[in-house]
Amino acid sequence: MGQLTVKDKKEIYRLRAFFPGNVGMRVRRSKDGGFSAAVTTFPGVFTEADTFSELIGMVNDAVMTYFEVPRRYVSFMPSYIPPLRAAQAFGAFPMFEKEKNFRLERASPS
Repeated sequence: MGQLTVKDKKEIYRLRAFFPGNVGMRVRRSKDGGFSAAVTTFPGVFTEADTFSELIGMVNDAVMTYFEVPRRYVSFMPSYIPPLRAAQAFGAFPMFEKEKNFRLERASPS
């Protein structure tokens, strides 16, 4: 998008005001390993994806659709990211490093 007009800026601010600080969702893992989500903050908003990472992208897209954000303004809208513990809970912990040194701690037998 080129230069933003005053009208564009006003519309961006108007749309951004609709976005809450956080979005509640209920995530389920399907038998085939994919994910589905009900966005509980917005009744009737559901989405699904093959991976947890894709699911978060789909949830953000669903929120944009819910608020009828024009494509040209999407990059100016807030997006939502899950807490790290959510990714860990679904075994979808993001790996940023290709290699890491660490030590294993000895555990006492139970």
